[in-house]
Amino acid sequence: MRDFTGDNSAWADFLISKGALILVSVVLFAALFHLVTDFKDLEAQEQLDSLARDFKTEVDEVELRSLQEDFPSKFPGDSQETFDSQGTYYYRFNEKEVFRALPFREDVKVLVSGEYVCLEAEYNERSFRAVRPFACRVLPFNESVLQEKLRTKFGTNGSETSPLTADYKEILTFLQNMGTQEIILDPEESISVKKEHIYINDSDGGFAFGCILVYQ
Repeated sequence: MRDFTGDNSAWADFLISKGALILVSVVLFAALFHLVTDFKDLEAQEQLDSLARDFKTEVDEVELRSLQEDFPSKFPGDSQETFDSQGTYYYRFNEKEVFRALPFREDVKVLVSGEYVCLEAEYNERSFRAVRPFACRVLPFNESVLQEKLRTKFGTNGSETSPLTADYKEILTFLQNMGTQEIILDPEESISVKKEHIYINDSDGGFAFGCILVYQ
């Protein structure tokens, strides 16, 4: 073994080598830590994207399925999401395995407007966000709120027995403006999704059009 006691240069080289080795180890450990953290963050973001996409798809499906002549009582397969006797579909984030696996499950906010669904969360000083646009006309409130808003604006509530008499384009513009409102939903509670028809009697005769209501 080399004698360092009488060789200051060798001793200095030894200490420098040891210090360099420790420094490299620290750098490698830090890089590995950040790599693991980045991977976990990426995985969490993908899970959030998946949930937003799934909710958007289910809302659009309610619109598509309501057009079928034989409205189903339940989605096919082993899905737990069901329709009640009024045609209301119930979506539950907390029954999704992907949602339960999120490291920030308790911090997730679900925001819905007439245009999109947005899932947000803050975790480990980082922000996560996933947005998906709806393919159908959505309003973020229940039928009672909808009818009250229509009654206040047009004098009738748009039901089959109390149709609207205003211009169709004016009604659509009003609904689009209402759809810009954003509401926060609790992902731990059931979210109701329902197709609602609005009836109109104008100069062209009587007809109805539908929109999807999303609410708790």
